[in-house]
Amino acid sequence: MGRLLITQSLISAWAYMFDCYEGHEDSAREAFERALRREPTDRTGAMQNGIDFENCVYAEAAGRPRGPHAKWEDGIQAVANQIRGAQTQVKASMEIEAGGEKLLLYGILDALKAGVIYDVKFSKSYEAGKYLNSAQHPAYFRLIPEAYEFRYLISDGTCLYTEVYRRVPTRPIEGIIAEFLESLRCMGYMETYREKWAALS
Repeated sequence: MGRLLITQSLISAWAYMFDCYEGHEDSAREAFERALRREPTDRTGAMQNGIDFENCVYAEAAGRPRGPHAKWEDGIQAVANQIRGAQTQVKASMEIEAGGEKLLLYGILDALKAGVIYDVKFSKSYEAGKYLNSAQHPAYFRLIPEAYEFRYLISDGTCLYTEVYRRVPTRPIEGIIAEFLESLRCMGYMETYREKWAALS
């Protein structure tokens, strides 16, 4: 049996079904099902803002010309100062085994510098510990063996909030993936996953 592609974003869509706001259960399940079927989704205003903010940050960090942004300039500068000199949009993949399956773990790091992984988030609001249970830092620690620290750089366009995680005591991604796979089997999604996420040899 061949390998299956796995990404932290797919795991996050699955996890959100169990951690969404009350009353949003149906929409969370529908969003996960679309992700599982690899269907394109319409870009929301919030998604576009996040993309625009990140593009401004990358341009500023690299010293590329860009116009000033009246609403987000302070946030752009603060985040860019953190990742200046880093490699950006770093693609990484690794073969792993979890939950009785052979998998190809894949991710794109926002920035990597001197053993530190950075992920840029744009959010209208922030509460401390927002990414504590995220699969992103466990996945990226697995993909980048030399990394010792992961920093979420969260901005609302004005302020910068930082969440820092170390390799220890971060939970290994294999355990999270095993729970994900067992859940798919129990909910009857495994066939769809095998069909839509078969990794190319």
